[in-house]
Amino acid sequence: MSGKQPGETHLTPAEARAIARAALAEQRPGTAFGLGCLKNTDKTQRAQVFCAASPDTRLVVKVYAPASAEKARAQVARQRSIAAAWPEGAPEVLFFDTTRLVLGMAYADGPSLAAVLANRAPEDAACQLESAGRWLGAFHGLTREAHPFRPKGHIAWLHRLLEQHDSGERAIPEVEVFRYEVTRLETMVRTVRGTPSQRTVTHRDLHLANLITTREGLVGLDFENDKPDAPLRDLVALLIDAVALSDDTEALDRHAAALSQGYGPAGSAPETIIFQQRLFALGVWANTPPEPSRRQAARYLAARQVIASEPALFAS
Repeated sequence: MSGKQPGETHLTPAEARAIARAALAEQRPGTAFGLGCLKNTDKTQRAQVFCAASPDTRLVVKVYAPASAEKARAQVARQRSIAAAWPEGAPEVLFFDTTRLVLGMAYADGPSLAAVLANRAPEDAACQLESAGRWLGAFHGLTREAHPFRPKGHIAWLHRLLEQHDSGERAIPEVEVFRYEVTRLETMVRTVRGTPSQRTVTHRDLHLANLITTREGLVGLDFENDKPDAPLRDLVALLIDAVALSDDTEALDRHAAALSQGYGPAGSAPETIIFQQRLFALGVWANTPPEPSRRQAARYLAARQVIASEPALFAS
């Protein structure tokens, strides 16, 4: 048994709302806030997120369960760093209650890019994804640097995923096909090793719901990672999310072109881009649960499309 007490790893909306009210009473004394749950669920969560509204102001309040204390501190530190360097790209951190694990941040007024893209005409979707590419290019530009590509660690990561499957720790769908794709990727190692490439501090959990469309432009959410990685990780993540939302059979190429147009050159040779787009799509494949939700199943199919693509999907 883990020894964790109820409420330590997850919070109900009611539990989190009470904690948020206590934090707001200290941070904004004398102001009565209404608290609306932004995740629109009554399920327990590792973190619950509310819009705190009064007649004069609105802010976002994120309440973390005690077991997520380290994650909370990492997100606050990273978001503060990004907002200081790029104020228009991330919400300002207004306060962090270290005892209650409550983050208060500026309210980004608008729907998520996931909501905006749903059921949009192809030309409108392309415009939105081009904006997403520009946002991501600016975000990566904060820390981007040239770095020769080193595939060894990535291949080792794929083998660890397979070891976890073989031990029963995870269940990779269609694992024998997955093994074949890993082998196919290994044949590219000599070609891509040492080629010009780039590294940057990536988001590592980037999806369309983490980009908010405001009148001023896109605003990103849920920053935590502070370690450098290949920029293609975030580009592929956005592409898979966008394809998963679309019923268009030509969505992959069109969405990739729009993201690439906004982002600009990926800074890697075409063969290295092909290696990386397949690599990161394999990560989405491996994380698909045995009984996926509708969204997870759509992302899995989109990942398979990326892996099957022969050309580089992003500009060099």
